[in-house]
Amino acid sequence: MTQIGKFQSIQSDITIAGGGLAGVCAAIAASRQGRTVSLIQNRPVLGGNSSSEIRVWTRGSTGGGNLFSEEMGILGELKLANQYKNPEGNPILWDEILLDAVYQEHNITLFLNTLVVDVAHQDGHIHALSALEINSERRF
Repeated sequence: MTQIGKFQSIQSDITIAGGGLAGVCAAIAASRQGRTVSLIQNRPVLGGNSSSEIRVWTRGSTGGGNLFSEEMGILGELKLANQYKNPEGNPILWDEILLDAVYQEHNITLFLNTLVVDVAHQDGHIHALSALEINSERRF
C-alpha cells in the first residue's frame, strides 16, 4: 500500500466488489489459491442478504433447507461453522462467522463501509478502480 496524494494505492491480484456470500466465497477461494485479494463491501457487515441487516437465511439450491441437499464448498464450510458456533441461529453471530472466516485468510484485505466510486477500463478489461471509505473518507 502506498500513499499517492490523497489516495492510497493498493495492489492485489483480484479485487472483489461486494461482500455478499458470493463475494466472501470468491475471496476465500482466491486466497486459498495463493492470490492476494481486496474485498470491498459497502456495508459494515459481510453477508449481503444473509447478514443481520437483511436476514434472508441461506437455504441452498432446493430452497427448503433439506439437510441432504444443501450447497457445499466454501458456503457449506461457513454454514457448518454457523451450526456449530451458533445453534440458535443468531443473525449477529452469523456476521461474526463470516468476518472470522475472511480474517483467517491472510491474503485478503477487507474494506468495510467502502464504496467503489470509479472504474478504469481499457479494451473491455478493468485494470483499476477507485474506492471511498465512508467513515474516514480515505480514498483507495
